[in-house]
Parts: sequence; C-alpha cells; structure tokens
Amino acid sequence: MVDTKQLKYEKALEYEIFVKEEYGFAKEVIKKANCIFDIWWHIWLFSKWCRVLNLDANIYYFEPIKENYQKAYNLLWDDKNICLYNVWIASEKRDWILLYNSEKTMQSSQFSSFLNPDWKGEKVLFIRFQDVVKLAGVSDIDLVKIDIEGMEFEVLNSLTDDDWWIIKSLIIEIHLLSKELEEQWISLYKKLKEKFTIIEIIPSWYSDKIFLMRAYN
Repeated sequence: MVDTKQLKYEKALEYEIFVKEEYGFAKEVIKKANCIFDIWWHIWLFSKWCRVLNLDANIYYFEPIKENYQKAYNLLWDDKNICLYNVWIASEKRDWILLYNSEKTMQSSQFSSFLNPDWKGEKVLFIRFQDVVKLAGVSDIDLVKIDIEGMEFEVLNSLTDDDWWIIKSLIIEIHLLSKELEEQWISLYKKLKEKFTIIEIIPSWYSDKIFLMRAYN
C-alpha cells in the first residue's frame, strides 16, 4: 500500500532540489568534485542531483534508517561510484535510538521538536567521522553535506585537526531546535570562521530556526 502522505512529501523535496535548486549555490563545486560525503542521504535526492551534475564523482552515502537504506541499496548496489553505509555520524561509536517519522523521514532526529512531533524509536548505529574516512580510504573530501536535524553540532565539534584538513567545503543545514543548540551555534560559528575563509548563510523559507550554511576557502 502506497503511503500517500510520504509520497507527497518526497515529491515536495524533489521539487526543492531539482526545480527550485535549493543547493544551486554549490553547483560549480559539485561539477568539479571527485569526492562527496552526503550525511544524511535520506531517499537519495541530493546525491541524485549531484550525479546529474557530475557522473564521475565518488559519493559516500550515510543513511541510518533501514527502510531508506534498503531502498537505496536495491537501486544502487551495482553503481561503482557510490559507497553505501547504513550508519549515522556521531562523536563516538554507539547504538542509539533515532526518532523516526515514517511520514516525513527527512525530519527523523535524535531530538524531539516541532519538526517531528509524531515518531517511533528505531535503533541505529552511530559511527565516528574519523572511522568512516578510514573505511572509505579517502585523503581529500571536496564537499561534505550534512543534514542531520540538530546533531550537526555534535559531529562538527568532534572533528580533529586532521579531519578539518581534508574537508575542502561544507554545506550544513543548521537546526536551532533549543536554547542549548542556539548557544552551541555561536561557538561553532567561531570555529568555522577559523577553518574556512568564506561563510555564507542561506535563510530558510519555512522557519528562522533552520538555515543552510556554506563554508569554503
């Protein structure tokens, strides 16, 4: 049975990425990229857009929800330019409960907020960014795109100097879902200013608690 609400939601996301080109500001980077990390891949829309722009890019996929991962695996298992990981990125390796919204799977999160008022818990594996880099065997990452519903603070604050060195550019969706995260954003912004020459903020159409941030040199 088709979940009509989820289908409608996925079509809206597809419109945002392919028609409205929400990430259009990163086109030139994507076209030239050899290595892209897409941390949270979800239903493959951002990475699919990257593939349209650059067929030669090596894309590393991170999706913790089994249902979404399996859909991607069934479709992409024989694509030599895509590596699939059924994990989420965190500051340490651990099993954890993700708050999974089956109707709006992009808004599943470790945090309960206005984005995911209706959820069920799903146990997923979290793994460190450093360990994923070792598994992938990469020495340079042209673009890291992160959209993990508030956990971006934990991930970015856990990066070592060696991690920052190999990241050439970042696209992050920032989620200020609580006072605590708002405070963390102030210190994270200062850290990013130390690592990158240019920081761009792209406001969201939907909420002042969410916005895109691009960092590069």
